[in-house]
Amino acid sequence: MSHSDAASASLPQTENEFLFLADFIPQLVWITDATGFHTYFNQRWIDFTGYTLADSVGSDMWNNLLHPDDRARARQVWGQSLATGADYEIEYRFKAQDGEYRWFLAQALPRRNAAGNVVTWFGTCTDIHDQKVAGELLQERESEFTTLADNVAQLSWMARPDGHIYWYNKRWYDYTGTDLVAMEGWGWDKVHHPDHRKQVVEFVQKAWLAGKPWELTFPLRAQNGEYQWFLTRVVPVRDEQGHLLRWLGTNTDVTEMRQLQEQLQNSYDDLEAKVTFRNLELEHEVQHLRKQVAQ
Repeated sequence: MSHSDAASASLPQTENEFLFLADFIPQLVWITDATGFHTYFNQRWIDFTGYTLADSVGSDMWNNLLHPDDRARARQVWGQSLATGADYEIEYRFKAQDGEYRWFLAQALPRRNAAGNVVTWFGTCTDIHDQKVAGELLQERESEFTTLADNVAQLSWMARPDGHIYWYNKRWYDYTGTDLVAMEGWGWDKVHHPDHRKQVVEFVQKAWLAGKPWELTFPLRAQNGEYQWFLTRVVPVRDEQGHLLRWLGTNTDVTEMRQLQEQLQNSYDDLEAKVTFRNLELEHEVQHLRKQVAQ
C-alpha cells in the first residue's frame, strides 16, 4: 500500500477520533467554512440548545440564540474576524433549551491552506456563567465597599503585609491633593511634617514587623500646604489560619480636639497659677495679721 493509500485509509479513523473528542470535551464545538457558514456542531451543542444539527447549520442561526442585547455586538466581532482572519473571542449569553441564558466565552481559530487563505474556522463556546456571575457579585461588592470607604469621615487606606500601601480612599486624595502614583508604597511620607517624619517612619517600620494593631498621632499636610493633626489607627486582617493578609488603616482628623485640649490645658494652667498666687497672697496676709496680733 502506498503512503497516499495509507493516509486515505486512516482518514475515517481520524475523523471518528475527532468526533469522539469533540463530543467528549465540555465545550460546545463548531466548525464553519471560510465564509462563516456553520457545517458542524458537537453533541453538547445539541444537548444545550435543543437544536439538531440539521436545524443548526447555516450562517446566522446561532446568532438568534443569543441574548438580544448581545446579538449586534457578536455579529460585528465575528464579521471582523471573517473579514480579517484574526482570531475570534467574545463573551455573550446563549439561550439553553429551557429558555434560560448562560454566559459563554466563544473562541475560534482559522485553518489556512498552503497559500495562506482561510479554509475553515474551528470554534468553541465555554460555559463561564458561574464565574461571570461571581465576578459581577464581587464587582458589585467592591463598588459598594468603595462607595462606603469614600464617604466615611476618615482618610482610609490598605497595605500589604510588608506595609506597602496599595489603596487609599477618595478622602485621602481630596485632602492631600495627591494620587496613587505618588502615594503608593511608602510615598505617604511625602505629606508628613519634616519634624515628625523620621519618628513616624521608625515607629511604623517596627509596627509592621510586630503584626499587631497600633495607633499613632501625627500631622499630615493638606493640599493647601497647611498641616492638620490625625489619629491613625491600624488593624491587621488575617485568614482562618492566622496568616496576615493586609492592613486596614484610618486617619481621623483630631486637630480641633487637640486645640481644645490645649485650650483646656492652658486654662487649667492659668487657673492653677492664679490659685497658687492667691494662696501666696493669703499666706502673706495671715503672716501680717499674726505680726499685728503679736504686737
